[in-house]
Parts: sequence; C-alpha cells; structure tokens
Amino acid sequence: MKIVNKLDKLEQLDAETSEFIAKGETGKFLKLIPDTFIMKGEDGKDGFNQGYAIRHLNQKDIILIDVIEKASKEAVKKWVEDGYNIKAILISNTAVFKNAYANLKTISKDAGGAPIYAHPMITIKEDFKIKDITAKKNELFKSFGLTIYNLPGNGGGSVIIHSNINNGMLFTGEDALGSSYDSESNKFTRPQMKSKNDEYGLAQSWSEFEQPFSYLFPLRGQVGFNLEEEDQSAILNKLSRIQE
Repeated sequence: MKIVNKLDKLEQLDAETSEFIAKGETGKFLKLIPDTFIMKGEDGKDGFNQGYAIRHLNQKDIILIDVIEKASKEAVKKWVEDGYNIKAILISNTAVFKNAYANLKTISKDAGGAPIYAHPMITIKEDFKIKDITAKKNELFKSFGLTIYNLPGNGGGSVIIHSNINNGMLFTGEDALGSSYDSESNKFTRPQMKSKNDEYGLAQSWSEFEQPFSYLFPLRGQVGFNLEEEDQSAILNKLSRIQE
C-alpha cells in the first residue's frame, strides 16, 4: 500500500506542472489535482482556451466550467456514457459563450441534460433558458464548495468562481490570464479591456477579493499550483494595480 501511495503522489506532482498541460492531448480531460480536471481546447491566436471539471466527493457528480468548445464534445459525452452525472455547465464570460460548438440546447443534451449557468448580462438568442450563475442561493454550488463573484469583465457578464476544495481553487475565466506555456515564468495579468471604466472596475474588484486559493485556473495561460499566502498576495496586488 505504501508503494501505491508513493506512486500516486509522484503522479500528482507530475500533473502539477505547466509542461504536463502543454503536452496534454486536446479534447481530453487531464487530472491535475484530486477531483479536478483540465480540458484543452483547440489552438487559437492567443493559445488554447482551458475548461475545467470538478468531481464531487461522491465520485459520480461533476460540474463543468467553460467546457463548451467543440474539442470537448466527445469527452463530455463519454463521461455521460460512463455513468457520470453532469450536474451543471458554468459559463464564466461572454468570450466562452461565443466559442460554443452548438446552441446551448444541444450542448445541454450532449451533457445528459445538464442545466447551463451564465451571467444574466450575456445575451442568449435562442429558445433555451439558462440559469443565473449569480443567484444568491444555490444548493448545488454549495455542495461543491462554490462561490460566484460578479466581476466587470469586458462590458459585464463575467464572473470568477471560487471553490474551497483542495485548500482553495480559483477559476478566473478571462478576468486573469496566465503566462504563455513557452514562458519560463508565470505571471498573472488582467486582460486588455475595451474601456477605462471596465479596467478600473476590474482592478477594483480584484483589490477587494479576499478568499484564499492554493490553485489558480485561468481561461488561458499557465495554471498556478501550490500557491502560498505570499504568492496569493502578490498575484492579487498585481491584478488590482492600475498602470498609468
């Protein structure tokens, strides 16, 4: 048993590297840390988008975060076929919604009929009722340790998602981006905003964020692993700083 546990630990350490993600297969869920997976999308001009999955302690229920690109379709359907229950698909921002591989009704059907949550400011021009991701009371989110924070984003309609699992995980959507995978260092930055008001609003929101997180999972760029308290403070200070 000790040998198995040691091997499991070594495999987890291997997974907690940017190289592991960069070399991973597009359209396949990669396990990063306990019950948390990453999904690589297709390469684009700004690199590949990243979606995520959190598995419940019951080992059957799953929440997907920003997993609606074409590259993810077959992997999600396979999870459903294998008996997993996709309890919800969360869309963190408008940019993710625009990359959906089909209408939301089809995406929900492919995920076993999972409800889809998004910000009410995102315009959905189709006959499908989304659920409000910013609603105050949500027992499903609570069971996964999730808290939703409403951030300005580009013109609104953007959230970040915090989970208290694994000593704190922060899913930033496009409100914080990691360094490219060919960079030797990883510095998290705010995205370029369409207006100064949005820029100041997002910086202010980051300055008020206080939840601890050992892991930071952005929409694009390198992931933050095993972040100590001083690392977290440095990241938040940078994200809240306005460049004059």
